[in-house]
Amino acid sequence: MDGIKIEEIKELEKRFPVSFKRWLAREIESGNISVKEAIDRFNISKDISTIYDWVHLYGLGKELSLSMMTPKEKQDKLLLEKRIKELEKALEYAKLKNVAVETMIDVAEEQFKISIRKKAGPKQ
Repeated sequence: MDGIKIEEIKELEKRFPVSFKRWLAREIESGNISVKEAIDRFNISKDISTIYDWVHLYGLGKELSLSMMTPKEKQDKLLLEKRIKELEKALEYAKLKNVAVETMIDVAEEQFKISIRKKAGPKQ
């Protein structure tokens, strides 16, 4: 490789997760940080092509897809989707339970001729 050793590449892969590379590439493209500032601030290899490679791979023009996600990110996404489905199911159950309780109160008020619900408004 041009000026950078394979050992350095492996070290950079260990030190910087894909999520960081994505973030940095987008920060550079949007002008929030310069390449030189990034190299100095995050102690990245002095070979400037490393950062440009990240910008090319993970920059703003790149669509985030499942193939670009790390295995942990994919697993987290699946767990979150599962949790959303569980919560949606629990919400649906709570709505049904609320309808059942309201119906039960309506029937009880009608059959026993008593007021179960509190009346709205200030106390008299």
